[in-house]
Amino acid sequence: MKPVVLLCLLYLFCFQVKAKTDVVFFNPGKAQESFWGDVDKAMVEAANLFDLKLEIFHANRDRLLMIDQVNALVRSKKLPKYVVLVSEEASASKMLKSFYGLPVYVALMLNDISKEERALLMEDPHWQQFLLPAVVPDNYSIGQASALALAEAIGSEPAEVICISGDTLTPASVNRTSGATDFLSSQPHLTLHQVVYAHWREDSAYWLTLKMLQRYPNLTGIWTANDHMAFGVLRALEEQGVIAGKDIFISTVNTSEKVLRLRQQGKIAALGGGHFLAGAVVMDKIAKHRHGDQYSASPPFPLFSLLEPGSEYFKALLSRDWRAIISHKLCLSDPDENLGCGATVGAK
Repeated sequence: MKPVVLLCLLYLFCFQVKAKTDVVFFNPGKAQESFWGDVDKAMVEAANLFDLKLEIFHANRDRLLMIDQVNALVRSKKLPKYVVLVSEEASASKMLKSFYGLPVYVALMLNDISKEERALLMEDPHWQQFLLPAVVPDNYSIGQASALALAEAIGSEPAEVICISGDTLTPASVNRTSGATDFLSSQPHLTLHQVVYAHWREDSAYWLTLKMLQRYPNLTGIWTANDHMAFGVLRALEEQGVIAGKDIFISTVNTSEKVLRLRQQGKIAALGGGHFLAGAVVMDKIAKHRHGDQYSASPPFPLFSLLEPGSEYFKALLSRDWRAIISHKLCLSDPDENLGCGATVGAK
């Protein structure tokens, strides 16, 4: 728990939300973190495309701090028209209570509240008006696809694998891991020994990998739920003289420049990503809603894909060309999901 004085300073310096702000996004991660930083950048680019004024605050993976940040915004009385939340570690319920009765539209993305809770809230006239549909990517499918790609890299010989997941509370973690374990368990030539939890952290994944190498000396494949945990795996393998991409194959999810380079080098055998664009989709839907259109959503959204070196999308991700990424990935045939197609690929 952080000292009260520090929290007070945080409120004084970080929560002077401008009166003209259209959207406030409470980012549960860190600005410097590969995934959450990419979420920020894609949202900022989309906000520029759609002439929306966006403010972003970071909770640095502290669920309690994020709830405090929401309460500070409510107390400031400088309310935006839209707030974007992520139910990291099932935190959205408490944050939603803070906005009850206020004229603020709330959009959830990446991790939604449960179907049962959403159905219950939608019986209330306030939430019927102000709780917008969630934009949730298909985590189960990318878990399954990245596990399949791992199996293809390993080959058809009998092999032993483990999964390193994020946590047991966040829906994205649960669904992504379920997709991977369901596939790996269904393959007769693969033995899935164990699912362990590193809480999205590189250091935790490092220590877990060292332990798993001792426990399962014939390990051939490691699936991880994000790139930071894959980095911890790679560090442990290197220290033990194990060659990634030859002795043990690694599959993971995310689009940081570091993990893209590792995929190019073959140290990461399979890589999925694209869900950082959920924020850009939300900004598109807010822009349409602001101009009188319905804010519709039909999750799960097909934002994920396997990332193959040499593809145009892979090149755009490497160059961090956010306009090109948005235009390339989200120019969809469904007009309700058609985002950024007026932008020229490669334009800055």
